[in-house]
Amino acid sequence: MQYKFNKQLENLLPQSHIKILVAVSGGADSMCLLDLLHNCSLDLDISIAHMNFNLRGADSDSDEALVRKWAESNGVSIFVKSVDTRGYAVQNGISIEMAARDLRYEWFYSLKKEYGFHYIALAHHANDNAETLILNLLRGAGVHGICGMKELDQHRGLLRPLLGYTRRDIEKYVSKRGIRFAVDCTNSDIDFHRNRIRNIIIPEFEKINPQAVNVLNRDMAHFTLAAGILDELAHRRRDEIVYYPQSGNWLVWDGVRSRCAKRYMCKMAPGRLLCAIDVAKLLEDKNYRYWLYDILSGYEFNSKQIEDLAGTLEHSQTAKIASGGFVAVKERGYIKVYRALQVCRPQEIVLDKFSRSSLVEFGGKKVLLSLEGNGTEPVSADVPEEKCGITLSVSADKINFPLMLRYIGAGDRWSPFGMKGAKKVSDYLTDIKLDSEFKGDLLVLCSKNNPDNIICLPGLEIADSYRVGDADSAVLRVTLL
Repeated sequence: MQYKFNKQLENLLPQSHIKILVAVSGGADSMCLLDLLHNCSLDLDISIAHMNFNLRGADSDSDEALVRKWAESNGVSIFVKSVDTRGYAVQNGISIEMAARDLRYEWFYSLKKEYGFHYIALAHHANDNAETLILNLLRGAGVHGICGMKELDQHRGLLRPLLGYTRRDIEKYVSKRGIRFAVDCTNSDIDFHRNRIRNIIIPEFEKINPQAVNVLNRDMAHFTLAAGILDELAHRRRDEIVYYPQSGNWLVWDGVRSRCAKRYMCKMAPGRLLCAIDVAKLLEDKNYRYWLYDILSGYEFNSKQIEDLAGTLEHSQTAKIASGGFVAVKERGYIKVYRALQVCRPQEIVLDKFSRSSLVEFGGKKVLLSLEGNGTEPVSADVPEEKCGITLSVSADKINFPLMLRYIGAGDRWSPFGMKGAKKVSDYLTDIKLDSEFKGDLLVLCSKNNPDNIICLPGLEIADSYRVGDADSAVLRVTLL
């Protein structure tokens, strides 16, 4: 096994004198990997990383002692970290398994960066790969989820040289070599999904085909080749149907006739709008559901959400799905993916009378209020509005201080510029075709003593009754920065 392992690493690793951080739990798999790397004929500089998860009391400490003793006996440097896995899981609302994974990978990568390791070596083997395939199939992970793990993941700096070996291969090796290892009694606890697959499902598969693990691994290799072909097709298809916004060039709103709405969305979209899918072009392909999944799954949407959205594509109604950090909205011919807003929403802020200017921060937005004489020019028009902010000018003579800045309310009514009657603000926003994702955090500037008397919607439009006339002595400039 050592000879085969050496030849395998020669093919995997391009450079000489490679620094490898070996993740060692103390179990048979990681102790086997450690022994093979330590005795490898290649020019390797290995160090050990052992995390004590404190999940099994004295047994956890015994695992740590075992790994420490091996490192001392073989003259290999070791890093050890003790963590409160249960506390981390409770604090973050995740499972013990996920907590342990997050904790160890965060630590591994911090060591890799600090000490300049080329790779992190993990002891995943063929059985682990087969178990992952089954888990991913049950989770609906898509094409890439059934490809399995990579022996060498250059992008993430991960090395898995045992993927070509089964658990039986490893057990034979450690037995022949007389390698001491720890036995984790929780591996038999079938309350954990992976353990249920390992201890019940895989043995049943092996009753049908004794080579089930190897067959599943060969299948994953074929899936990987197929996924590569699909990726090439998907890349070309995305170029045809997906618009990725560039600063100052917002093609998805070219059909919006309202200048106010268009400039507001252009101002608020940078960093928030991530991509827009042209629905008409998407539907030209009979396989549009696959391409939609390929695009949206990269934004944490699950297969059920994407399927629900796909079911609305041939109809005109608006549809919306949300994941932890992203929102996808189908409206006006596009599916637009936004970064979900994570801001504190204060109810209101009162603005007392000021002599010249006041900069207000409210709900993640900045609004500059400045009093000027009528006829004074605002910010230079040579600077694009999305760079310097959108300035609205209202009659200061008609304003009664103090003012109030708040979010739009469900029953708000007003008379927008150019209109003599009143209408709901929500109807006005629909009329000007403001995207729904920008409506919820729209700001309102009004009088504190009369909150229903809207002066303007900062960055969008002023109320008609506050338009600046020739007889006005002063102007209030409201700039959404």
